[in-house]
Parts: sequence; C-alpha cells; structure tokens
Amino acid sequence: MQGQEGATPGSSRSPTAFDVEKVPSYIPIGGHGVIGNMRSCALVAYDGTIDWCCLPRFDSFPIFSSILDSRLGGFWKMAPPSGRSIQRYRENTNVLETTFETDSGRAAVLDFMPYTPDPLWPNPPEVHRVLRCERGRVKFRTSIVPRFIFGRRAAKITSTENGFLIASRKRRAVLSSSLPLYIVGGEALKGEVEMTGGEEHTFVLSYGESIPRAISEYGTMYKLTATERSWKAWVEGLVYRGRWKEAVIRSALVLRLLVYSPTGAIVAAPTTSLPEAPGGNRNWDYRFSWIRDSAFSLWALGQLGSQAEAERYFVWLLTTGKLFAHRLQPVYGVDGDHHFEERELTYLDGYRHSKPVRVGNAAAHQVQLDAYGVILDALYFTLRHGGGFPEDTYHRSVKALAYIVCQDWRKPGHGVWEIRSGTHHYVYTKVWCYVALDRASRIARMTGHPQDAVEWEKTMKEMKEEILAKGWSEKKKALAMSYGSDELDAANLLLPLVRFLDPKDPKMVSTVDAIIRELGQDDLVFRYRIEDGFKGEEGAFLACSFWLVSCLAKMGRLGDAMDIFGKLQGRANHLGLYSEEIDPKTGEALGNFPQAYTHMGLISAACDLDRALDLEGTV
Repeated sequence: MQGQEGATPGSSRSPTAFDVEKVPSYIPIGGHGVIGNMRSCALVAYDGTIDWCCLPRFDSFPIFSSILDSRLGGFWKMAPPSGRSIQRYRENTNVLETTFETDSGRAAVLDFMPYTPDPLWPNPPEVHRVLRCERGRVKFRTSIVPRFIFGRRAAKITSTENGFLIASRKRRAVLSSSLPLYIVGGEALKGEVEMTGGEEHTFVLSYGESIPRAISEYGTMYKLTATERSWKAWVEGLVYRGRWKEAVIRSALVLRLLVYSPTGAIVAAPTTSLPEAPGGNRNWDYRFSWIRDSAFSLWALGQLGSQAEAERYFVWLLTTGKLFAHRLQPVYGVDGDHHFEERELTYLDGYRHSKPVRVGNAAAHQVQLDAYGVILDALYFTLRHGGGFPEDTYHRSVKALAYIVCQDWRKPGHGVWEIRSGTHHYVYTKVWCYVALDRASRIARMTGHPQDAVEWEKTMKEMKEEILAKGWSEKKKALAMSYGSDELDAANLLLPLVRFLDPKDPKMVSTVDAIIRELGQDDLVFRYRIEDGFKGEEGAFLACSFWLVSCLAKMGRLGDAMDIFGKLQGRANHLGLYSEEIDPKTGEALGNFPQAYTHMGLISAACDLDRALDLEGTV
C-alpha cells in the first residue's frame, strides 16, 4: 500500500495498481485519496468507493461513514466488477482521478468538490463524480447507500422529476445523475451501464437542497474547470523551488484543503476514530482546530510564501475574542465553538473492529500551556514577514498572553500528547512557555515596548535554568519527558527548531542521539515508551520523524538526514498522502487521515534540509 522507498530529490512517484475485484470489507487507511473544498472533505478509496464524507462541514455528521462500520456506515461505490485501478491527482490540484483497466477497456472516475477563492461563490456542499469511458467497452456499477448521523438513521430516498431526494428528519440531500438509477428498499440507489469509448455520465450529490435540479443545471464541467484553475493558481503563488517539489506541493495542498475557509481555522484531520493501534482504543476525533496544529501548519505554509492563511486565522482568533480570553482552550470547533463534549458511539463497529468510535474531543478541557507559545511564535513570524497589528491588539493579545504565561508556567499540564492519566511538568511544555516570552519580548521591542521585554526576559532566564536543571536526565544524558523522569519524549526534537537550544549544543546533540537510540526504528520515531493507560501499542508518529530530519540537518549530519527523509517519502501512500502514524511491522497507515501535523513536518523538514544542503554547496 505504501509508495516506493528511498525517494530521491525530484523523483516522481510510481503509480500503484490495485485489484478492484478482491476488495476487503475495510480498505486500508492508506488506500484512499481525499477531495474537499475548504469546508468539508471526502475520502475516495482505490476501488472508487466514497466511504467517508461529512457535509456541509468537516465536523458535520457524515452521510457516508462505512470506513467506521462497513454494515451501518453508508457508502457510494462506482467501479467495474473486475479489473485494476490506479489513482492520481490532476497536477497541482485536489481533483482526484481513479482509472480502471479491465480486459475489455479503460474508464475513469473523476472526483472533486467545487472550490474557488471567489467570495461570491461559496464552495457549495457538493460532490461531483464524472464517469468517462476512455477506451474499448467497460461495464460499471454504482451503489449509493446514504446514512445520516454516523449510520444511526437510514435515509429515505424518493424519486423526483430530476433526481432523488435523500432525507432523514432535519437533514436533506439530493442526487442528480445522467445515468438512470433505481431505488432499492427505499434506502439505496443502484445503477449499471456498459459504456464505450467517449461515453460519459455525471453524478452530483448536493447537501441542503430540497429538490434536485436537472444534472445539467449543476454545471459540473464549468465547476471542474474553475476548481482546477483555483488550485493551480494557489500553487503558482508558492515560492518553494527546492529539491522535493512534488512532495512539498502535495503536502501544501493537503494543508490548504484542511483550512475551513469561513474562519481560517485548520482541522487536524478530516476524520474521526481511525485507530492509532489496530484493535485498540486510541481512537480520537480530529475534526477540530487545535491551536498548536493550526499554528504549525501556518508556519509550514509561511515557509512556502503563503501568508494569507495566517492572516485569516489571526483575524478569526482576534475577532472572535479567542486571544482576549483569560485562558486559551487548546482546541476549538472550526467556527470557534468551545462547548463540545466527547462521547462514544457504542453501536458502531469501528474501523477493522477498533472500538470505540468517538465524537468530540475532551482535550478541549485540558491544560496545554504550549498553546500560548505557538500562538505568540506565529504572531511573531507574521509580524517579522510583513504583517502587523494595532497598538490595542498588542495589549489585548501579546501582553495579555505573556502575562498568563508568567502566572502559569510553573503549573503541570497534560502535554503535547494529551495524556489523560494525569498532569506533569513536561519539558516540552516548559520550553514553549519560554518561547512564548521570547517571542513576546521580540514583538515588544519591534513595536516600541522595550520595558515589557526587559521584565519577560528576566523570567525567561529563570525558566531556562530550571528546564535544563530539572528536565535533564543524567541517566539517559538527555532532556527527559518531564521533571524528575528518565523517560524520553520525541517532542523534544522541536527544541532546536524553536531556538530554545542551538542544534549543536552538547545537551541537544546528546538528547537527539538518545531519542534515536531509544525511540527510533530506522527512519521511524515513536513518541514515547511510557504506559499511557490505553490498549495496544501505537504506531510510530510520522511528524516526529520529520522533526528528526530537521534536527539532523541543522546539526550538519546531512547524510543521516537525507537517508531518513528519502525513506520517509516511501511512507506516503500511492498519492503522496500521510496519516498520523505508521505500523512499523506492516508499514500500514494508522490514525486519522490525512494528517496536517505530518504534512507540516514534511514541508519544514524539506525546507530545513534544502537550506543545509545549499550552505554546504550540495546540488
């Protein structure tokens, strides 16, 4: 399921062919592509099945969710009875094409959700599918089984003049098609066609409409052209000219896809409850906006010259008052909602029987003080690269956030990994508190408030002395996970990246070596080895591997960095997409998919490695 290992600079990914006749009940997580319109997303499997789709928003109830329960979830399959498939994205877009080769011909399904940055065209909650026979004669079957509220309610389907109404109490969608379809049992649609070269059929699923339009009225081909043009225009504005353009551009397109355009919030991933450990209970809902993940993603896009996302995000934070709050919440809904509770949907089987399926995320109520650091770091980055904010905003956000850090930095928290067994004095968190005051001090001096910087710098000195004293494990010769502990934490690979320590500082070099020795496995890195109270052994955390590449590049260990980075490119799926984790035994993708954190890490690692190679004079 994974791509080719040992990718070299500038190399193109070899296409992977899949058998569409012998398809498992749960297609591997990495067997999917993703389409979306910066409001919601859908996963499209290599066999032409949409088995995850939330409309009209990322965090809405899904209309298809068979990836979480093959019996109850609902799906939309479009494929020939047999043959092989190859998926690819149209160049520099999020338009997905699945091509099927059979004994008698070749046909393709083109999947997209309409997208344009034009504010007058609101990226409608529509899924468009274009079926086209390219050669010979191909038989195609389509099955559409919509189910609302995570499969709890079957949809009632009724026929109308132009298509079908799909309804369940308060939720409505319509489906229009150029191919005649028939209703099965009042809850599903089916169709079959034998096509010859040049024939084409169009399908549109539209959420929120009461009456379907004629298929021609949806303007599929016009919207396809506009969508492709919009994605390509955004890519053309990026400034990356490095050695790994293909991987970096695809990662940037993933991050852009995960932005909720009405607010600028970025979801961690468009899915929920895809397991970090097969058969375990490490299943979380990532369809929300973590301050940390969003800021890191904006950091990565900023390195590529795309500042608009950062500006939009901060406008949202400021106008909704998030940065004026007495305490930051680590995670919010895409519309700024902070009142969402975590609950388990016990009736669902879970992906490959991995229960529970969770909706909502209790991390919203945790203490995660690193959020202050990442926000102030992102504000400083924006200001340094030409942005700015009014005097009032300095006092209401920068100074206010720095004040809270000064008050709270000695308190324990749940840490970056959101461990639920209790709070601790995590080294990573303390470092981000230091970063918070460092960036606030820099902003203060840049905006004419040096007296504030003087006070904060005194606290920074105290912080650093404490972190290096209490966070150091003499046994491991490394900075530990928490004060007084000998356990290691891969999150500490970020310390030189945020300029807490010089990458060649002896303590940092020793820490990196210890992490490689105890948490590393070839190109993979585990977050930690502690008992965290959950079932099953989680996979290797891919973002940590990319952080390691950045560390090694900054340390001058370019051979090791190149070797790991090349292998990591082979960890992507057939489309260049990454999940949260990798099963080190099988190489399969684990966790929610695609994962912003991982793609952010790839972009930053590529940029850091490019800079290091350029300084050395390596082509």
